[in-house]
Amino acid sequence: MSNQKALAAALAELDRNPEQSVAVRERGHCVVLAGPGSGKTKTLTTAMARALVQDVVDPRGVACITYNNECAIELETRLARLGIHASERSFIGTVHSFALTQVITPYARCIPGLLPAEFRVADTAERRSAVEIAYRAVFGEDQFNPHDRWGFAEEKRRREVNRALPAWRGENPELAQFIEAYEAELRRCGLIDFDDMPLIAFRMIESHAWIRDALRARFPILFVDEYQDLGHALHELVLLLCFEGGMRLFAVGDADQSIYGFTGANPELLQSLLARPGVREVRLRFNYRSGAKIIRASLGALGEERDYRGLDDAPEGDLAFWTVKGGHDAQAGAIAASILPKLLARHPHEEVAVLYRAAWLGDKVAAALDEHAIPYVRTDGNALIKRSSRLARFVESCAAWVAGGWREADPPYTRLLGQALALVFGGRASDSEEQAVSRQLIAFLRSGIGAGENAHAWLQRFSRELLASWRQVARNPQQEWEVLAELISRTNPAQDKDMALNIFAGRIEGSGRVSLSTLHSAKGREFDAVILFGMNAGDIPSNRDKKSTGSLREARRLFYVGVTRPRKELAIVFQEGNHSPWIAELSRRSKGNL
Repeated sequence: MSNQKALAAALAELDRNPEQSVAVRERGHCVVLAGPGSGKTKTLTTAMARALVQDVVDPRGVACITYNNECAIELETRLARLGIHASERSFIGTVHSFALTQVITPYARCIPGLLPAEFRVADTAERRSAVEIAYRAVFGEDQFNPHDRWGFAEEKRRREVNRALPAWRGENPELAQFIEAYEAELRRCGLIDFDDMPLIAFRMIESHAWIRDALRARFPILFVDEYQDLGHALHELVLLLCFEGGMRLFAVGDADQSIYGFTGANPELLQSLLARPGVREVRLRFNYRSGAKIIRASLGALGEERDYRGLDDAPEGDLAFWTVKGGHDAQAGAIAASILPKLLARHPHEEVAVLYRAAWLGDKVAAALDEHAIPYVRTDGNALIKRSSRLARFVESCAAWVAGGWREADPPYTRLLGQALALVFGGRASDSEEQAVSRQLIAFLRSGIGAGENAHAWLQRFSRELLASWRQVARNPQQEWEVLAELISRTNPAQDKDMALNIFAGRIEGSGRVSLSTLHSAKGREFDAVILFGMNAGDIPSNRDKKSTGSLREARRLFYVGVTRPRKELAIVFQEGNHSPWIAELSRRSKGNL
């Protein structure tokens, strides 16, 4: 199907929802406030497809900034279904990737003295060393831990993007000195860090109007997904590019799902866009995901009124409360022995998730499931594959292809090649470079089919046959080569850690049915049934949450995110006589009318 026909079909489908239809056809600045399950990703991708087909003339394109790379992959996949395939016309990626690949890499060399000629992104050890050197330079032999104080400096660095304002030195001037000394040490070593990327891009765009003009010429429209999660640096870039630089803005977000305050996210930034002249506000009120009972429960979890509605013909959905005598271990045992098997029986061939506050709780669930021989996929911070690492995700995708994905093109080879080129070259690659990487990659992948290798041996060969040569020609300043060494170490057969390649790739029968995830990692995802584990008083909210009104509100939003993940059934597990205080309101609201 051509992209025009696919787009026409998508637009006709959205015509059944006037709010979505208005949003995707808007040709001015537009902010879409999208509640859980309201079809915001469909709205966003259809709006992008319509803009590329109808509004933007080739070779111009659009840019879309997402919260993480998983979101970017999802958007690319959905756009492909509309006949819009990844190309140089469009950028889809994180704000850090946008800053690095679309601003810093192409234009930094045009600004004398801005960055070292061959800069790269610092690794963890190099960042820690720079913190310690900067601390001694500013504070001397202070009794405080340099890294503890750096935590406060990081917060200031992310919040106060524009250093020309009086607040930069007027508030906590010692922290400003600390940050500047840290950045100077990085530059002395030819380095930048992750947080540098949007900050440097902001200064470049603010100081040089020709960069704004160049970006607008290439990307006349800027799309932003999950705006409430992206923080002050992204907000300042949006103000520069869209309200001073002339790009059109299409932003999607939900302040009720802002749960990343520790990274600098601020839900008020999304709200502030609505107060700007010329911005159209569209609210998506229909929840296509969940039944009415779960929608009512979610409003109790949030503790605020919203005008969300389910579909008239949607099932009510089920909600159950499981009280367990005992703490986290007993609750994890009950999930493995009773709760999860019952959900799996009621939802054959469907996806069930166990969600929890922190990765250490995931360890307890994983141990209980292992004891009962229940397969699962884990996506929290203690998972073997670190979802935040592009190289780790690429390795996992290659393993999935070799372990059987090649039969149904899942993942498609074109995606693997695109990931490889991004890892090696960062931005654009020449035709000869792309051909060379493609030859190496397809030869390696094909050699693994039917080879019977375990993960450890396959990873070692991956290092020898691909990464060894790629490192020699790499131009990507954000290198993650050490991640592969970590994977090799964590599958060491001498420590009884090795596994079959299909298990490493998550391609075993039933493994995709049960997901273990933190509440943070589950944001943006949906499941047929969800178990909320450890919803105890003292866990959510914790004593730390109660130290400030802002932290308490964010913890409640986190609880709300968990309650809004299921399509059909929600099970809440807590210690007998010790449940979260928010559960009572959730229970009361679930029994009422919307």
